[in-house]
Amino acid sequence: MKLLVTGGAGFIGSNFIRLALRERRDWQVINFDALTYSGNLENLAEVAEHKGYEFVRGDIADARAAEAVMPRGFDAIINFAAETHVDRSIEDAAPFLRTNVLGTQVLL
Repeated sequence: MKLLVTGGAGFIGSNFIRLALRERRDWQVINFDALTYSGNLENLAEVAEHKGYEFVRGDIADARAAEAVMPRGFDAIINFAAETHVDRSIEDAAPFLRTNVLGTQVLL
């Protein structure tokens, strides 16, 4: 199984990646993450050298970046990339619309 996991450096995404690689040693996981305020590669330190893991820095709302990773051919795409923290959305909704809506559209 070859997975593209977006937002894989965040809390939920990194937990999913660690679980997937621990339980399914033959899976290949590409982590596509923009490393914004909520992404941290230290969350994935234990799998950083795993033969089935690769990190690609990119933003799901950037169509060129998303298209660049897509030719690798995936069995599934799991989207964890999202802007979080409701209080931040009250101050400025634009990043939420860009990532959560436009980014999902780009992936689709």
